[in-house]
Amino acid sequence: MRRLLVLASFAFLVLVTLASPALAQAPAPKVTISGLFDQVTSAGRNFYDGNFARDGDHEWYARTRFRPDFEFAVGRTKAVLGIELDLMYGQGGSNDGGFPGNSSGQVCGFVGGCKFGTGGGLDLNTDVAGLFEIKWIYTEFDLTGKDSLLPFIPVPTVARAGGQPFATLANYKITYATGDFAGVSTITTFTPEVKLNLAYVMLEDQLAGGNRALAAVRTNRGKDYAVIVSPEVTPLKGLDLKPLFSWFHADGTTSTAARRNATNMRTVGGSMNSGLATGGQTNNAPVAGLGTTAAGDATDHEDRYTVGIDSRLRIGPFGLDPTLYYQWGSYDTQAIRTNGSVGRVQGDAAAWLFDVIGSYQLGPLLLELRAIYSTGNKARDNLSLSKRYFEPLDEDGSYYNGWAAIIATGVDYFNGGGGPGVGMATNVGYDRFGRAQLGFRATYSVTQALAFYGIVSPTWTAEKVDTDTTIVLAPQQTYTNRATVDDQSWVKGDSRYIGTEMDLGLTWRFAPNTAFDLQGAYLKVGHALDTAEVLNGVHTRRTANDGYLMAARVRLAF
Repeated sequence: MRRLLVLASFAFLVLVTLASPALAQAPAPKVTISGLFDQVTSAGRNFYDGNFARDGDHEWYARTRFRPDFEFAVGRTKAVLGIELDLMYGQGGSNDGGFPGNSSGQVCGFVGGCKFGTGGGLDLNTDVAGLFEIKWIYTEFDLTGKDSLLPFIPVPTVARAGGQPFATLANYKITYATGDFAGVSTITTFTPEVKLNLAYVMLEDQLAGGNRALAAVRTNRGKDYAVIVSPEVTPLKGLDLKPLFSWFHADGTTSTAARRNATNMRTVGGSMNSGLATGGQTNNAPVAGLGTTAAGDATDHEDRYTVGIDSRLRIGPFGLDPTLYYQWGSYDTQAIRTNGSVGRVQGDAAAWLFDVIGSYQLGPLLLELRAIYSTGNKARDNLSLSKRYFEPLDEDGSYYNGWAAIIATGVDYFNGGGGPGVGMATNVGYDRFGRAQLGFRATYSVTQALAFYGIVSPTWTAEKVDTDTTIVLAPQQTYTNRATVDDQSWVKGDSRYIGTEMDLGLTWRFAPNTAFDLQGAYLKVGHALDTAEVLNGVHTRRTANDGYLMAARVRLAF
């Protein structure tokens, strides 16, 4: 009997032990959806192709954007799926874009058929397919601290793995890294006033098999990545400091978001990020006599380092947001050496970026001043030997966003910057020449629902632009490389003045979570946007013309 009691007691204890975790009820799974719907229309002239000396480019178009984020959470662990759809009103090309309606692989059937950034056009019957963009797809979980993957480390750390936003991992305002990336990031909270942000960014990867064949038939572009280390310190109330250290490494050709493909006559291929200049997959056969690296051989490398600090200060109605970065490093290109031979040449990079915003709130009136200076190269400089222009990791076309609509992006964030803007909104400076800019913005809030604003932005370059070059005409130009015209190109600079943009706009929140934005922009161009052409064998200068843009948007946020 005693033996049976012992066995029964043991069985009861086992059952209690097994059941105890189940008694602590697990958090209920939760799914939430947030995002926005945008309906946008805009009309403008003479900035879409980037060539202000040719003013035949004009349009009036409309589009829609749906940007939902699905969050799947169980307790503190969550996964996020962010989707984006961008569609024009009407068919813009020989077909509607998307699949299976478009079997050519080219959105809307041919280049320029649809607005840059859209996935297709909503034609009659609106039968477009295959247009979903995956923006975010990541898991967020506790890495260290209580109830974490590594609970023996007491300091709490939240980690993200997958496709995710940069957010404030590197900076507060958009200066070095924004947009989205694939990789791993962590935020460690030592105290409420001291945090540490770390990120490993995968730009391009190299798989087994792509790098083991002969150089001429390799399919790899190398392994490109970046490391971000950014503490965040609040030494006193109202003051936030965010130092930055970032290392960017690239093998061969890489993303033009991280490396500007500037024209350079002494670089093989004629530009700084082509397959001939840096190696990597180009789908072209090797060109005899133009260097030792064949297409597909990502053996030319770049290591770029960026240090500095982003900060923000709030004292009552006064605000100050200064940013200062210094960048240096080395890079290889296939180039023409000083002795006339062709092969690998190593260059050095050194550049500065200074960006400060000052603000003052005077009742319903907000006054803001912004100043930017970024170093650049002279027209005669050989970029294979030295780069003095600042190169961010990823601006996602958003630098100076909200401060202009042509030089940067505004209410219609697909347009704007078609000339100096997309180049300057993605790569900070204008071509190789750097940037110097002032911005004045005044916002008057009549009520909490209605606000009017005005912006004036005079803009220069740090070094004089060589206007004996041109901008190659192309539909919906997404960058503004200056191109060689003849032997008079890249000899000397002529002008620093890009122009002055003037903007007027309003925001009316006429219903819950719903806003109407209206914006007008006019760019009074300077002579730095002049170009040159060869007409009938004669080197001919062309004077730049002004550009304008009107945009309206209805946004529903949920």
